[in-house]
Amino acid sequence: MNKLIEKQNGSDKELDTIKNIYDGDPTDGRKPFEWKSRWSPEARKEMRFESIYLFFIFFSSIFFLFVAWQNWLGIWLSHTPQEFYSIRKYSFYASSGMLGGIVFGMKYFYRVVARGHWHQDRRPWRLMLPFIATAISVIVGAMLNAGMMIVTAQVPISAPSIISIGFLAGYFADEAVGKMYEIANVIFGRSTATKTENEK
Repeated sequence: MNKLIEKQNGSDKELDTIKNIYDGDPTDGRKPFEWKSRWSPEARKEMRFESIYLFFIFFSSIFFLFVAWQNWLGIWLSHTPQEFYSIRKYSFYASSGMLGGIVFGMKYFYRVVARGHWHQDRRPWRLMLPFIATAISVIVGAMLNAGMMIVTAQVPISAPSIISIGFLAGYFADEAVGKMYEIANVIFGRSTATKTENEK
């Protein structure tokens, strides 16, 4: 089985250093002038593939945001002013949510690569993250319009405010899901199994 990390000088000390790097360490556990990658060619090849994917999704989200700003979809699909506005609004949520998700994914990617925590088993999560963030952002927008989430004094109307909330919902998708869980408990009530577990 190919090793993802090359051992240098026949020692495991560097590997231990990588694995135990403190998150706030800007040196990533490296000594001065130590510039060569510790990853094997096989691992670097897979990282390049993921980098290309991340940049493709990033620029795609920028393009979709521009399409939403121009409201080309609304021009093609809407028949009334209300439909025109709704399509533009949710296009903003979707495209800005994707942008937020991919920015988070890129930040996560370079950190785990530099600190030696990148591995293949997380790839499905890394690939699906932008699309999960997009869906969550759209639902957050719908819940805001329905008055189910109170995060601002009023429902966001302007394009900049919608884009900002969409981006934050995509970037902090995990926190947004946690808020949705609280709302779901209010609407549907907590399950019997959950109540029993908490009472133990």
